Amino acid sequence: MNIGYLLMISSMIIWGSVGIFVRYIDQPPEVIVFFRVFIAFIVLGILKLIKKKDTTSNKLSFKEYSILSMSGLFIALNWLFFFRSIKTTTIASATMSYYVAPVLVTLLSVFLLKESINKKTLIAVGLSFSGIILMTLMGSQKESGFNIIGVGYGLIAAFFYALVTISVKKLKDVPSHKISLFQMGISSLIFLPAIRHIKKFDTVSIISMIVVGVIHTCIALNLYFEGIKRIKVQHVGVLSYIDPLGAVILGGLFFNEMPGISTIIGGGMILSATYLILKRK
Repeated sequence: MNIGYLLMISSMIIWGSVGIFVRYIDQPPEVIVFFRVFIAFIVLGILKLIKKKDTTSNKLSFKEYSILSMSGLFIALNWLFFFRSIKTTTIASATMSYYVAPVLVTLLSVFLLKESINKKTLIAVGLSFSGIILMTLMGSQKESGFNIIGVGYGLIAAFFYALVTISVKKLKDVPSHKISLFQMGISSLIFLPAIRHIKKFDTVSIISMIVVGVIHTCIALNLYFEGIKRIKVQHVGVLSYIDPLGAVILGGLFFNEMPGISTIIGGGMILSATYLILKRK
């Protein structure tokens, strides 16, 4: 199997567990996102200092720096609107709206990256998105708290997620650690005003915040960016559905949120789509 697929799947499994730790952080969404990116920025900066001199540090063009800056803005807005969506509407409807992103990635890759689209990819995207709809829409019919504004936030987050993926694909010659460092620096500046809303941290929140900053941001982002460079961006979109599938499974294991029949069937559809992408021609 192409190492790119392994890297991508690993990042999605890690991100699928982020909800477990975020649930234990007693802070507003904007504060959580700020500390997530700021901790990641500090760790990545320390790693850069202790590594050997980066021979590519003076070879980035103005265009590459511009794309890096924009990708930092995109990833900040992605996380901001996703957390707002979760706070405004049900988790199910927020997830459904947010995971329109892989479909947007596939469509944007055709127009912005000039990638060709084949029948297998179309089937995989359709199968994955149908699985998400079944897992979330059918499961949310009996839930209260649905809010159309929250769904709107989720769709906006999905759009910025797609732009992050496309922009990183255009930075294939830039080391992943440099992309992550730059993005986290830009995002930290954008979210700096959020510290006005900070509440007192307890021990559990501090530990969870460090895990989210280091594992779910530093490590997962680098795996994700390396994976993007090695596989077609359309395949990235489909494999992204592993993230919510992992979240459902871990939610059942840690919080006894056992999935219903619609979730099980939807999860099977997602795995089937992933198999289509991984299967050799």
